[in-house]
Amino acid sequence: MFRRLAPATDNLKDISRVEEILRERFQVDQNEIILVSEDPGTKPGFPPFETNMIFWKDDTRYCLKVFARVAAVTERDIPVKWLLRSLEDTGEGDCC
Repeated sequence: MFRRLAPATDNLKDISRVEEILRERFQVDQNEIILVSEDPGTKPGFPPFETNMIFWKDDTRYCLKVFARVAAVTERDIPVKWLLRSLEDTGEGDCC
């Protein structure tokens, strides 16, 4: 029923690691959803891969994009906690 649209890679450990960074940084409860994906870059002049993160906290949706493979994403790539409001998904633009 569901299948990946990108080539299969063994990056589940890295996806889980990034999810935990987001949970700790923004204090996202375990019952809230966090989606992390590594996607091919589609815009000319941009890096060939990007990591997209979408998560919910207190019924608000947030999104973040890092122009690197998920294996390369570290705590330094995730904004500081007080910038959470700037990550709110307003539905404008093309975050993730």
